[in-house]
Amino acid sequence: MKNKLSTLILTAVFPALLFAEHSYELDVHYGFGASELSLNSVPGFAISIYPVKNFGFTTGAEYSWRWKTKINEQSGTNPFAIDSEGDTLIFKYSTDKYKQELQGQMWQVPIMLKYNNDSYYAAGGIKIGLVQKAKVNINYEGLKTEGYYPQYNLTLTEPIFQGFGEQRDTSFETKINSKPLFMLALEGGLKLKLNDNFALLAGIFADYSLNKGFSRSLPPVIERVEDKNGVVLVANDTWKSWRPWSVGIVVKFSFSYETKSEENSHPPIQPPDTDHNIVVKKEVPPPPPVLIPILRDSSTPPSPPVPPDTFQFPLLPDFLLNREVDFIFNYPETRTSPSDSLHMVLVSQIADTLRAKPASQLHCVGYSEKLLSESVAYETALQRALRIRYTLTRFYGIEESRVFIYSQGSKNSGYRRAECFLISPHAK
Repeated sequence: MKNKLSTLILTAVFPALLFAEHSYELDVHYGFGASELSLNSVPGFAISIYPVKNFGFTTGAEYSWRWKTKINEQSGTNPFAIDSEGDTLIFKYSTDKYKQELQGQMWQVPIMLKYNNDSYYAAGGIKIGLVQKAKVNINYEGLKTEGYYPQYNLTLTEPIFQGFGEQRDTSFETKINSKPLFMLALEGGLKLKLNDNFALLAGIFADYSLNKGFSRSLPPVIERVEDKNGVVLVANDTWKSWRPWSVGIVVKFSFSYETKSEENSHPPIQPPDTDHNIVVKKEVPPPPPVLIPILRDSSTPPSPPVPPDTFQFPLLPDFLLNREVDFIFNYPETRTSPSDSLHMVLVSQIADTLRAKPASQLHCVGYSEKLLSESVAYETALQRALRIRYTLTRFYGIEESRVFIYSQGSKNSGYRRAECFLISPHAK
């Protein structure tokens, strides 16, 4: 029986583990309620697989223990018998106390479809019942017997007459063979999340067997049996058939885990000092130039006056001088598009870093190669830094007040780049 249970569980669980990609849930639970006997106690565990968000199926193992106790006074008659002299005899009996304890114990393997969200769950399917034990415990007290001859209207109360046997109180156990059961099953309830992984669930369950575990034709409870050695008294149970059903409440404690696909996860943050080359696939016009306030250290002396026909770019703040660059962008053309896929990926690395360090600021400096004039080079370099801030604020939700941009005009031939520094306020 244990091998059958293991085979059923493995058959149900392995395909689930093979194809599941989204999430899974493991729970331990205890159910209690009414059944076809009287009461039903059901501890167990289950694993739920969700290949599609909120929708999946569940399986596991439960041990159902059902029992019932019947206490009453039994009395009755046996069918007609013929005594040793050929006369018709009716055997009558009665007890002062007759007690039966009926027990059914079985493993249940649920295989159900399931819907689950943060507030409630519902499941439906079948349960396979592998019966471990079906038995009846009987004991009785105060047994009285008598023989009645209807043709003579004569009653005999002596227990030794015609081998009625010895009058005594007794007890015994009857075991019953039962076949596997197939049950329709429904379950549902409310869910209380304790955190991202753990939750408490409380609900109701119901199941009903589609087939009978056994069906028996039973003799009278106390029976006079005659054989070649004499006549004996035999006590019998009253459990004639078994078609299980149960309803009740169930409490669960669950652990869940959700896997994340690669396409939904953020790209890893590249280490500093990495030289990023950007391939431009599509060119769109840059946003119009804006006037950018230039941060100056109070200790920096004012720039000397220059002739009107000479262009000079503003100096960088002192805290950026001689500082190691955190992110470098090398551009193959004079401009790059914020919609370019590689540009978006590289800027997303900066966005992840800024989210991880909410108190930090980003300072981006644009550079250009030699162009027609220094003013054109200054504007081109500024647009490179502006592109980074535009992408961070437009596509990644970074506050514009955390991103500062600068232009340092032209450098050597082919020097098309932007350098970004991650600065903490206390580091200035």
